Amino acid sequence: MTKSKSTKRSLLVSGLVLIMCVAMLIGTTFAWFTDSVTSSNNKIQAGTLKIDLLLKDGDDNWTSIKESGKAIFDYDLWEPGYTDVKVLKVVNKGSLALKWMAKFVSDFELTALADVIDVYVNTSVQDLPANRADIATWDKVGTVRDFVNTIQTTTTGELTPEGSANDSAYLGIALKMQETAGNDYQGMSLGGVFDIQILATQLTYEEDSFDDQYDKDATLDFAPVSNANELRIALANNETNIVLTKDIVVDDTFTVDYNANIDGGGNAIYRTDGTSFMSSKSTPVIYTGTVFTVKTGATLTLENVVVDGGAVWGGEVNQTLQRGTVNSGVTATGALVTTEANAHIVLGEGAVLQNNDGANAVNLGTRAGATLTLNGGEIINNHSAAGAIWGGGAIIVNSGKINNNHGGIGGAIRAVTNIGTLLTMNGGEMNHNYSDGNGGAIWAGSSRSNNVYVLNGGEMAYNYSAATGGAIYAGYYETVKIGGSFKMHDNDCAATLGAAIRFHDHASFVMTGGEIYNNGDHGNSLFLYNNSASITGGKIVDNFGYSGGLGLTWGNAEVDGVIAYDLSTNHNTAYLAKEFNTLKFTVNEADTDFGNFNFKPASDYVYTEGDEAKLICMNEGYETYWDTTTGTFRLQAN
Repeated sequence: MTKSKSTKRSLLVSGLVLIMCVAMLIGTTFAWFTDSVTSSNNKIQAGTLKIDLLLKDGDDNWTSIKESGKAIFDYDLWEPGYTDVKVLKVVNKGSLALKWMAKFVSDFELTALADVIDVYVNTSVQDLPANRADIATWDKVGTVRDFVNTIQTTTTGELTPEGSANDSAYLGIALKMQETAGNDYQGMSLGGVFDIQILATQLTYEEDSFDDQYDKDATLDFAPVSNANELRIALANNETNIVLTKDIVVDDTFTVDYNANIDGGGNAIYRTDGTSFMSSKSTPVIYTGTVFTVKTGATLTLENVVVDGGAVWGGEVNQTLQRGTVNSGVTATGALVTTEANAHIVLGEGAVLQNNDGANAVNLGTRAGATLTLNGGEIINNHSAAGAIWGGGAIIVNSGKINNNHGGIGGAIRAVTNIGTLLTMNGGEMNHNYSDGNGGAIWAGSSRSNNVYVLNGGEMAYNYSAATGGAIYAGYYETVKIGGSFKMHDNDCAATLGAAIRFHDHASFVMTGGEIYNNGDHGNSLFLYNNSASITGGKIVDNFGYSGGLGLTWGNAEVDGVIAYDLSTNHNTAYLAKEFNTLKFTVNEADTDFGNFNFKPASDYVYTEGDEAKLICMNEGYETYWDTTTGTFRLQAN
């Protein structure tokens, strides 16, 4: 009894101690020093860069040129000694500091009248001069020909944000017909009209976390255009950097014969039939021909601009294309961009070539040296008998998309023969393209082409061929190289062979990396007939067939499937790299020929016992063994 009470007392004391310890631990958990601080109402808002030009009249009133759209100089009774003076004010209407420049721009052929009208400039005048003698104190900077023909700068300046002390600047311009101009100039016009442009861009004024130099490279070397005529003028004047300020309706071909960069500023260049894409924004102009022609040796770079062919897609949705195939808009007779020999097209970020139906989006033709480079641009939703891109030369996809295109043969690209087209994919997509014939994404012709496809990155997926070659139909003497991080997956075709790639005679397949998987609901992913193949790296999660005779080399690749060898007795050798992974294969030959079939290792290969187990023959009753006499792996009945 005493022992029992003692035990109970001990248990009670232990329990109390345990509770106290827990309480102390709990208290300890919340005994750290603590404090907090909260920064509320953080915001990020872009500044605004806006400029206006005001014209002063005789009553000292200022009128906005941007709002009125009025011509600054508009007089048709010029005579010797006549002087037309205008006082302008350049005003910063935005929250960011800016630098500005004034230009005279035109594309017309000047007459001799341009040589006898002098240009005077005054950057400090605020009022109209009281008499003509005051003009003599202004800076005489040349004739109208000097400024319109050579597109020289008349003046430049810097303005701080709206509301600050230096948010505006004055600019006086006077045109005076020389007193010595004789009767030869009577009735003569200048030959056309000219524009006075005020260009503005960022100034090194605002500061970030480091300094005020982040926008030091902002340049005033650009030409703003707001319609087709102004774009044509800028191209005729070889303006290097052209910026769209509005959407532009195409009325004829724009010709590029130098290195031109067009930044759309998010605007579009588009065809319309009066009812289609964006036609409500302007007077309908029906034009179906080529939009841009890039001449020999020239380069056209497009950025932040949509070039729209005017097709409007409707009807039943095609699952591959993810859109309808019935066009209720413009049917094109020309490409969105076409090239001459050694001409170059570059599609930068935000550049989109779309909705061209009846002709290619890009026509490289059979012009040697023509190139197309995608640096983030897109070629989408186009249709023609020859895919979205037709021709030879070089096609380089660093990033961007060639998607949702439809062709009679070759959904995305129809590469011409006898040119040696080089397609290089380092990134980007070539997805959801559809071909009514061979080559869901790419078709290369049935005659000797010597084209090479180097697929280092990006993906080619969800393409479909109504014949064969779900992604690529490789023609005669073509080479397909797959490596790096490139992925080819979920492509298909109507035939039972070549859901990913269908190789024609004497083509070559080289795989050193990348992945090929999940292609085709039936048959083989790749079908090689009378071709060479080297698969020394990468991963294939598909079955594929290898037929005929130029040789296959197997190495450290992975295949989750079966390679079917359909070899004639004259071409019964497969080749092994120095190191190779497990390979499952079948041989489609008569049983009597199985003994002739062999795998020949590389010359520096050293046999390791058990390597024969890597070469798994799926033909019932046969196995692979190492033949010490011939130094090859052969087949024998098991």
